[in-house]
Amino acid sequence: MKRTNLFGLLLAMGVGFAAAMLWVGHQHAARPVPVPQSDAQTETASDEATPQKPTARRPAPMEEVASAPAQRSPQDLLNELVTIQVTPGPAQGRAQYRIMSLLEQLAQCGPSALPAIRQFLASNRDVAYDAGRATGGNRQRNNNPSLLPPSLRFALFDVVRQIGGADSEQVLSESLNSAARGAELVYLAQLLEAMAPGKYHDAALTATRTLLASGKITEPADRNNLYDVLRQFKDTSYVSTAQANLVQPDGKVDASALRYLQQTLGEKSLAIAAQTYQDGRVVDPDSKEALGRVALAYVGANEQAIQLYHSAINDPSLSPDQRRNLIEDLNQDGLSNRRNPTADDLKIIANRYELAQAYLQQPYVQNDPVATAAFQEALKDLTQMLQRR
Repeated sequence: MKRTNLFGLLLAMGVGFAAAMLWVGHQHAARPVPVPQSDAQTETASDEATPQKPTARRPAPMEEVASAPAQRSPQDLLNELVTIQVTPGPAQGRAQYRIMSLLEQLAQCGPSALPAIRQFLASNRDVAYDAGRATGGNRQRNNNPSLLPPSLRFALFDVVRQIGGADSEQVLSESLNSAARGAELVYLAQLLEAMAPGKYHDAALTATRTLLASGKITEPADRNNLYDVLRQFKDTSYVSTAQANLVQPDGKVDASALRYLQQTLGEKSLAIAAQTYQDGRVVDPDSKEALGRVALAYVGANEQAIQLYHSAINDPSLSPDQRRNLIEDLNQDGLSNRRNPTADDLKIIANRYELAQAYLQQPYVQNDPVATAAFQEALKDLTQMLQRR
């Protein structure tokens, strides 16, 4: 199952959001402003249309000078923003447009908007526009278009980025240190990296490790976000902590920590996965399947992987579908390019082909309809891949 990369998603969201704000500003600028006619012009037009008796010319009144509307203060704009809720229905589009308009006005205030924004961000208040994306997921509630940010806080982060400068960096850095959600921390790390490459690496890693250790992050997607920050900056200092906390109090394996260990350690993660599989506390079938998939990624390239893989596909505590998937996925997990296999891929495929054939010769597989059908399916796919050479 492929997982959307949050850095790419948030980057696309930020670009689209900025483009939408520019469009809103352009719409405001493009509106024609009616030019009022003077009394004299109106009177002249009327005279041309209707013949009038000659009258004494009366003096033209003094023209009133129209004063431009006063610019709203950043605090005033923020106060309105926190009152707008995006809910399904006829008013949804108007609410979204109003949010974009107010944010664009806030950005145009420049550095003078930063104190009000800093105060709001420090309060940890928020207004959710899409709760799924705000916590790191990829769902969109209420059919919100992707140009609308996940929440007001995300929108304000982008406004601060647009304002730019050292003071803006300071506001984002403060928010990074106090972030209470993984998705928020990821976005802040991304924005600061774009504004000042390398300057905030240590701050982002410290904030990430602190938030992971706090125990406050329970959503799997949000934990993945935090581990992605560690992986993005190639930080291995959290490996021992991730390993120590791999088995949760409920007997389940922390999938985010396991993924981080595998991506950080590579084949060395096999020993950790094998040890965890034998841990008597781990009885959850989904956790065991996840550990088996660590082995699957290296089957055909590492002998230790085969031992753990063998334990998983023959584990009666796994459901038939879980065992079937572990076997049939011999044609994909661990391969860099399954459609156009590389030379290394072809070696792995050939080894897996021989392994599937060997399993099909075993009496316990022949007596297991699930395993037999799965290995036959895997063998068919592996044969086709070898024929592409």
